Amino acid sequence: MRHGQYRYIVGTLALMTTAVGLVACSKQSANQQISYRQTAEATLDKGMENQPEAPYWFPKQLLKWQLSKDKVAKYNTASVPLAKRIDKWQLPTVNKTQDPKMKVVALSIMNSSTSGNAPRGINTFDANVFSNWQYIDQLVYWGGSAGEGLIVPPTADVIDAAHKNGVPVLGTVFFPQVVSGGKLKWLNDFLKQDADGHFPMADKLAAVAKAYGFDGWFINQETDPEVKSFDSASTGKTTTSSTSNGLSKKHAQLMQQLIKEYKQKAGSKLDLMWYDSMTKDGKMDWQNALTKENQSYLVDANMKPVADSMFLNFWWTKKRLASQELLKKSHERAEKLGISPYNLFAGIDVQADGTATPVRWDLFANKQHVPYTSLGLYAPDWTHASSDTVDEFQAKEGALWVNDQNDPSRSVPSTTSTRWPGVSTYAVEQSAITKQPFVTNFSLGNGYNYFIKGKNVSLRDWNNRSLQAVNPTYRWLIDNGSGNALKASFDYTDAYEGGNDIKLAGKMRKDTASTIKLYTTDLDVTANTRVSLTAKASGKSSAKLVVTLKDGRTKTITGDRTLGKHWTTVSYDVSKLTKKTIKGLSLKISAAETDASYSAQLGRLAITGKQQVAPEKVNRVKIDNRTFDEEGKYAGVNLSWQATAKNKLDHYEVYQVNNDGSRSFLGATNTTNFYLNALERNGQHNETKLMVVPVDIWNQRGDASADVTLKWPDNRKPKAAFTVNRTLAAPGSTIKFTNDSSKNATSYKWEFDGATKTTSTAKNPTVTYRKAGTYNVTLTAKNKDGQRHVTMKKLITITPKAKGTLTLLSKNAKTSASGYTNSSEAPKMAVDGKLDTKWCATGKAPHTLTLDLGRQTTMSAVKLAHAKAGGEGADMNTRAWTIQVSTDGKRYTDVARTYNNTQATSLNTFAATSARYVRLVVDKPTQVADTAVRIYEMDVLGLTQTLK
Repeated sequence: MRHGQYRYIVGTLALMTTAVGLVACSKQSANQQISYRQTAEATLDKGMENQPEAPYWFPKQLLKWQLSKDKVAKYNTASVPLAKRIDKWQLPTVNKTQDPKMKVVALSIMNSSTSGNAPRGINTFDANVFSNWQYIDQLVYWGGSAGEGLIVPPTADVIDAAHKNGVPVLGTVFFPQVVSGGKLKWLNDFLKQDADGHFPMADKLAAVAKAYGFDGWFINQETDPEVKSFDSASTGKTTTSSTSNGLSKKHAQLMQQLIKEYKQKAGSKLDLMWYDSMTKDGKMDWQNALTKENQSYLVDANMKPVADSMFLNFWWTKKRLASQELLKKSHERAEKLGISPYNLFAGIDVQADGTATPVRWDLFANKQHVPYTSLGLYAPDWTHASSDTVDEFQAKEGALWVNDQNDPSRSVPSTTSTRWPGVSTYAVEQSAITKQPFVTNFSLGNGYNYFIKGKNVSLRDWNNRSLQAVNPTYRWLIDNGSGNALKASFDYTDAYEGGNDIKLAGKMRKDTASTIKLYTTDLDVTANTRVSLTAKASGKSSAKLVVTLKDGRTKTITGDRTLGKHWTTVSYDVSKLTKKTIKGLSLKISAAETDASYSAQLGRLAITGKQQVAPEKVNRVKIDNRTFDEEGKYAGVNLSWQATAKNKLDHYEVYQVNNDGSRSFLGATNTTNFYLNALERNGQHNETKLMVVPVDIWNQRGDASADVTLKWPDNRKPKAAFTVNRTLAAPGSTIKFTNDSSKNATSYKWEFDGATKTTSTAKNPTVTYRKAGTYNVTLTAKNKDGQRHVTMKKLITITPKAKGTLTLLSKNAKTSASGYTNSSEAPKMAVDGKLDTKWCATGKAPHTLTLDLGRQTTMSAVKLAHAKAGGEGADMNTRAWTIQVSTDGKRYTDVARTYNNTQATSLNTFAATSARYVRLVVDKPTQVADTAVRIYEMDVLGLTQTLK
């Protein structure tokens, strides 16, 4: 989503220095006032160089992986164990076609790229905060690419969010087709056996899942350079135009053996899902069903289990295959093989069209609307990727997962390909609320602001899906009393804790109740159980708790106070329910006066035991790693600490302690480490104190004496730097200089040898050279703390031979490279003069591209066309590289260096030099962590002759 233009600020809290006093209930000082200085919006949101990154591997890299040597494992390890869900057969259904037999798997792009992902978010709002976990049984964290890596475990924040809701998460093993950069070598590396015939990869897959805390793998093996075309005849089968590729029956057999060995090593707690792609004979022939060609990936010839489940390809719903009733046949075959038909997932690709995707639902379920198989959705993240606003995202989420009425009780099965029925038509709403404590602040895991006890303490965008709360089971079930018209939505303009709340808005009649059904539960009430709701309303209101008991009866409990315009915590006496089991939670809301524009906001619901004392302080707060930008204005800081012994913690908050003792909120986490991205220096202060505060389930903030001090580098004197548009020119030419000095410079002095004007104090001067020669340039940058200078010797060459534009020397030059993906992305494509071809190389950087110009020439500039110039995303633009030249192709000299490019095209100018060979060395191929370099053109500019 593109959310930059949608910022919500509450009232006068937009003031950057507003201080808010909140009561701290800590053991340290029960009545101490905590002063919060509202954190300003971030001025830099791109991840810094030391940002912890979620891993991704090519097979050989994973085979070398060891947990003991994994320096960022603690950042990438999930902190939430998989919650136990209520048995499906005990769950209530809200429409006639929900079927507990059927399961749902979502193959979802939870992060937009395979690489560059912070394990628990960063200071940006945009994130796929999927929250309809109640409708899925598994999440496949979809990722992998030829340019980044093929084996991708889920990020820790996604695992945490899923596990809170009882949803297992699978990582992805992705072998792309050759047309997408796939290589058979990668498959061979994956299937490698040791001397004893064991598969080292089986060990690694199990070890990674156990170490990082996720629940298994999805294998998608599609590497095959064979070209497929869909037969237009009535058979609907694929035809194959083969090339010699080495893919064979042996690959299929090895894959089945590896899966079985993995299952032996992983045990029953780790799953493996297979994609319907490669047949038992090692051919790429998508069956779109369970057939004799692919059943060996689920059961072997001896009827022993192999993979746990299979995701069936999408074409079962196509017109040409409709007459074959592939899902019905799959159901029948599965039963004959002793496999549950509901371990087969009928794939539907919703990536392009979402709820407008044409689907033959009559092929998915029988005439009684009983599904033949389970349901598999590919890229339901369409809801996020296609939305421009948060409201659009939530509307599409509702339509996809519930229905176009946002009411699961109104689901109607579709018998046509034009109406999306909503997943709730077939899937029962599930719940993992099975034990106390249960506390929710209704957080989605991101925000434009951050609120603590109803006060806006930070204007900084953030996302951390590990902080996502368990949200309502039903979206939405509201029984409006006569004349009432309440509707529910997630609201980012206000919150009690975190970044959002639930808003109920619409017409309300005086003393007429509307009941919102929130959660399915299985909670035993004890003598110590305490229930409270924190909420507010536009006018005086009553919020009664409605509980559904195990025997089906409902009890309505009046709270100890009414709601008003300020956040109020209402307590409910549930002592009469001791030893009973609560199976459902609802709220009955009524207004004291008729209001056509009534609103109520739900901020926190808590079911806990008796309140305990506030937490002790955390121990040993330390800075594991820190880095600074070139100007020493921003820092990336990796913090860690030891947890307090208290076992009722909810999360930790991280603060900057200001000189006046106030706190500036920097972030929150549910684990004992945190990455501070682009922490901004406060003026010229050389130290920043960072504090970690534990928060328990009763929302008590603990001892705040645990801190650590970050020491900043001395950046008082400015750094001098500049670039120039041309270094080789004819007499009378004007040359433009661009100042790249640090921002703290307040004045400049330029010195130009040989120019008509030899000095300048302009920031970006333009200078004329009338006489032939070679000249130095010096820039001095100054401020009140001092000055620094840089001199580029013999930078400018003025010669009559350089009249007019410089010559393109590299067109169709002889090329070589450290590697390339395939013949259509070979090195020569970077010098063919076209922006629809490129040189692309994958694997670990650095990548090198060498041009042989055929003879010695005079060169002074290299122009590069990066990914965006060729139509790709700006994130794929090359970020850092070096230009080298050589006369003999053996000894190279550096002539230009770029550290932080973001543009689609770049120009490196350097002192004119005589050389035959030019080498590009790329050490940072993209803006993110994608390691594939993409150069659409490399133009070497200069003179065809050498200068004497």
